[in-house]
Amino acid sequence: MSALAFDTHRAVKVLCEAGAAEPPAEAFVETIGDALIGNVATKADFAESEARVLSKIADVRAELKTDISLVRAEIGDSAGRLYRRWWLMAAGIAGSTAALVELLG
Repeated sequence: MSALAFDTHRAVKVLCEAGAAEPPAEAFVETIGDALIGNVATKADFAESEARVLSKIADVRAELKTDISLVRAEIGDSAGRLYRRWWLMAAGIAGSTAALVELLG
């Protein structure tokens, strides 16, 4: 039920007192009443919308946490590969340096 109170009887009475015939006044008031009551958001409507928005926010947070975890894992893997390559390069440089020292020495 809508929170808006619309006294249809009083509205028809005011229109009739202003010179309107009763059948058109009743039709007008019914139409206006339906439009007013049908377009009013209630506390329940707001609560339902809030619950949907909060649920979507929770879904996005969970998805972001998963994505961040995957990116961290990829960065860790890349760092490990890079670290191994550096060690191989360092070993190669050390070996080349030792060979040069031996040749020149």
